[in-house]
Amino acid sequence: MTSSIREKEAGLPELRVIGVLESCFQEKFGTPRQPCFVPGSTARLRIYPQYFPEHSFAGLAEFSHVWLISWFHLNTNKTFHPKIHPPRLRGGKIGVFASRSPHRPNPLGLSLAKLEMVKGDTLYLSGIDLINGTPVLDIKPYLPFSDCAKDPLSGWVPGNDFPELKVRFSARALKDIGVKRLSDGPDLRGLIAGTLRNDPRNMRDATQMKDGAELEFFLCDREVHFTVTGDTATVSRVETASKFEKKFRREKPRTKPQESNNPDGKKFNS
Repeated sequence: MTSSIREKEAGLPELRVIGVLESCFQEKFGTPRQPCFVPGSTARLRIYPQYFPEHSFAGLAEFSHVWLISWFHLNTNKTFHPKIHPPRLRGGKIGVFASRSPHRPNPLGLSLAKLEMVKGDTLYLSGIDLINGTPVLDIKPYLPFSDCAKDPLSGWVPGNDFPELKVRFSARALKDIGVKRLSDGPDLRGLIAGTLRNDPRNMRDATQMKDGAELEFFLCDREVHFTVTGDTATVSRVETASKFEKKFRREKPRTKPQESNNPDGKKFNS
């Protein structure tokens, strides 16, 4: 990088976070890879008071969809990689700028969400693909006459279809869902099915991809346990997550039940 470019970058204005998303998705694992994959997913975006939402939201409620520009705050990559491994390519590589990967020189996200309601300082959204706690930098209304391209081409994507999983629920899982209904939020069964239908597993992770491996993810205030065999995901149980503790919970998937290694004796699931 030349000194002149560095000087120009040094003069760029800082980005300002206008609000932080409250999403039903609690971690990267289980979050849809694209917006609108799970129409039943929900989120709220409360705008900080210094941006005067009672005025800056004027007219927005008349639109059906909005673009959210966000910051991928959970990215772990520390160096730039010009090629990445999209899930659709099952280990193959593509240029980062020919992908929607979050691992970019500037980790900015662009998501289309359905605007359900504007109430006070808060937007109520659905069909989102962002994790709880995602910083949002801007909101723009969706305009079909300009945002929908005529005769678009999708490059390498159509030739690398992402197969959908069939989703079934065990008797225990159905009982759990029936007993532990969400008092205020989306249809839990539909939300789980929509999430698993798009196969949240990492195709490059041999442990996750092993038939019958026990996997789990946090959704709203629930911990969903499931296995995948062939083309079918089976939800075994849905527990109330009394505490979201990813570091503790995220063990390597296992194929046989075993005692949890919890040296502190803390109980996180009821």
